[in-house]
Amino acid sequence: MKKNYVFLTLALLICTASPQKALADEVWTTEEYKVVYQEDRNKTAVWRYGRDGVIFIDGLAGVFNDRGSYNGYWVQKSSSVRCDTYREGADGKPTYHWGRFKVTFIDPKFPSRWKADISLCDRDPMMTLNGTPITK
Repeated sequence: MKKNYVFLTLALLICTASPQKALADEVWTTEEYKVVYQEDRNKTAVWRYGRDGVIFIDGLAGVFNDRGSYNGYWVQKSSSVRCDTYREGADGKPTYHWGRFKVTFIDPKFPSRWKADISLCDRDPMMTLNGTPITK
């Protein structure tokens, strides 16, 4: 009986120590898409939008309050411009359809609104999106 108890305790510890996905309850609407906080990859937050769009945001992973401004980039399978250089896509493969993404959170606590300046490739920002949290 003692062996079973030790095994069960060890199994529970392993399950609770496994990496967790980011909060999928962070969802925003924008003028273009619904945006979902999908997961964390080390210090990078991964957001998804539309059919195949992904946004990688440096330094945002694990930050839930007092968020400021963060830089990252978006990728898609295709876009109106093919960049001269590539970035890592959602599947880990290179894509030439990307742009810079600078997000600034407006509210100090969850759920927060945000605004993002977006560019094509490494050009100057050409568009601003406003994210409004979807709350239940």
